[in-house]
Amino acid sequence: MEGNEKRILLAILVVTLLITSYTYFFLPSQPTKTTKSNPKKNNKSTKLIENKVNKTVLKNEKVISVETDNYILKISSLNGSIKSLILKKYSVNKKNIELVKATGNYNTLETVFENKTLEHLEETMPYKASNEHLLLLNKKAGSLVLTKKFDNYTIIKTFNFKNGQYYFSYSIKVLKNDKVAKEAFSIYAGPDLGDLQKKKYSHLGAVALVDNDKIKTDKKITPDEKIHWIALESKYFCFAFLPTKSNRLLAGYTHLNDGNYIYVNSKTPSEFTIYAGPKSKETIAPVDHKLSKIIRFGMFGFIGKPLLYVLNWLYSIFGNYGVAIIILTVLIRILFYPLSFKSYKSMREMAKLQPKLKELQAKYKGKPDQLNKATMELYKKHKVNPFGGCLPVIIQIPVFFALYNVLLNAIELRGAPFILWITDLSTKDPYYVLPIIMGITMYIQQKLTPSTPDPTQQKIMMFMPIIFTIMFMGFPSGLVLYWTTNNLLTLLQQLIDSRILAAQEKKLKHNAT
Repeated sequence: MEGNEKRILLAILVVTLLITSYTYFFLPSQPTKTTKSNPKKNNKSTKLIENKVNKTVLKNEKVISVETDNYILKISSLNGSIKSLILKKYSVNKKNIELVKATGNYNTLETVFENKTLEHLEETMPYKASNEHLLLLNKKAGSLVLTKKFDNYTIIKTFNFKNGQYYFSYSIKVLKNDKVAKEAFSIYAGPDLGDLQKKKYSHLGAVALVDNDKIKTDKKITPDEKIHWIALESKYFCFAFLPTKSNRLLAGYTHLNDGNYIYVNSKTPSEFTIYAGPKSKETIAPVDHKLSKIIRFGMFGFIGKPLLYVLNWLYSIFGNYGVAIIILTVLIRILFYPLSFKSYKSMREMAKLQPKLKELQAKYKGKPDQLNKATMELYKKHKVNPFGGCLPVIIQIPVFFALYNVLLNAIELRGAPFILWITDLSTKDPYYVLPIIMGITMYIQQKLTPSTPDPTQQKIMMFMPIIFTIMFMGFPSGLVLYWTTNNLLTLLQQLIDSRILAAQEKKLKHNAT
C-alpha cells in the first residue's frame, strides 16, 4: 500500500468518524410524537386538561421564594410544584439560566394522587407554608414545610436545603385520621429543561441509570427496570430524581404534546433527593457518585475522563482553559512521539520505494499475483512495513476522539475565555480565525509529508484541508484550538524528524563507504 493511499484511507476514516459524531452530537434528537403517556396506573393523562383549567381559575396562589448561593427557587402554594428555578452562577449574555419553568401540562414536582379525594384536595386547596421567603445566603441549611388539611386527610410536603449545594431533599407524607397512610402517587418533572433549545450538541431529554451501570435514554427507559436515578438533561445541565433511603426508583419517561417528562411512582411516605444544576463532577460528587455517570464522553469516555482531570489540573495552574488545552495537546504529542516518529519514518521509507514500485507495476502489468509477490519481496529486502505508517496513527485515534468529546461537552469550557475575540471556548470562533489557521496548517503539513508524485492522489488530498476547515467552522473554538495546536506541533515534529532521519541516512551512507 502506497504512503499517500494510506493517508487517504486514514483521512477518510477520520472524516467519516467526525461526520458520524457531528450527526450524533450536533443534530437535535427527534422526540416521539406520542401525545399520551403510560406511567403505570398512576398516570392520569385524561385529567391533565381538567387540572389545567381548575388551576387557572384559582386566585389564592402564593409564590414561595427560596434563595441559596447557587439558585433562586419559586414554589407554588397551590400544589407545591416548582414555578421557576434559576441558576445564579451560570449565565448567557449576562442572563441567568432558568433551568425549570412552569410552562407545561404538569409542572416540575407536581404530584398526581391515585386517591380521588386526595387528588381533589391537591387541585383545589392551597398549602400553608412555614415560610413565605426562605433566604439561606448566611445560613448552612433551611427547611420549607407545606401543609394542607381537608376532612380527615393531611398532606405534608417538606423541602430541606443546604446552602452551597445544588441538591435538596423532598418528601411527601399523607396522614389519615392523624396516622401515616400509604397512598400511591406520581411525581413529575418537565416539560424539558429551560435551556434545552439553546444548546443542541448532545442528547436532550430523559436519561436514567439502570442496574447501577447502564445509561438509557428516552423511550428505552421503562418503569419495570431497576432505576437508580432518572433525569432530564441538556448539554450542560440536568434535573434528577434520586432515591434517599433505597437504591431504586420506579420511574419512567413520557412525551406529551408540550415536551418531555420524567416521573416517579411511589407511595407515601416517600423521600427523594433532587439535583438541579450543572453536569459537573465537582458539584455532583456530594450527592451521589453514581450520578456522575450522567457526564458522558462517548465510547472512549474511559479515556476522556482522565483527560478532563488533567485539563482541570492544568487550568488550576495557568488559570486559562485555552492555555490548558494547548499544554494538554503538547503533553499528548510528547506521549505519542515514538509512535508518530515511527509513522513518519515508515512513510518516508515508502516514499523512497515509489520509483521501484512503479517499475514493478509496469513490469507485471496485468499479472496481479506476480506483482504482489514482487512487491512483498521488495518490502522485505528494504525492511519496510507497508502498514507502518498507518498503525501508529490508528492507535492514537481513541485518544483524539476522547479529547474531542471532552472539548465538545465539558461544562468547564462553557463561557471560558481564551484571548481577545475568543470569549467562550464552548462556542464557535465568531470570526473563523482558528478554523482558517487550522486549514492552512493542515495544507502545509500535507506539503511536508512524504508523498508520491501521483497528481490524482495529490488533488484528492488537496481538498482535505478545505473540507476540514468548512466542517470546523461550526465547532466549539476549544476543539478547533486543540486541532490547530496539534497541526502546528505536527509540523514542528516533521521538521525535527526530517533532520534526524536525514542525519541517520547520512551516517549509514558514510559507514557503508
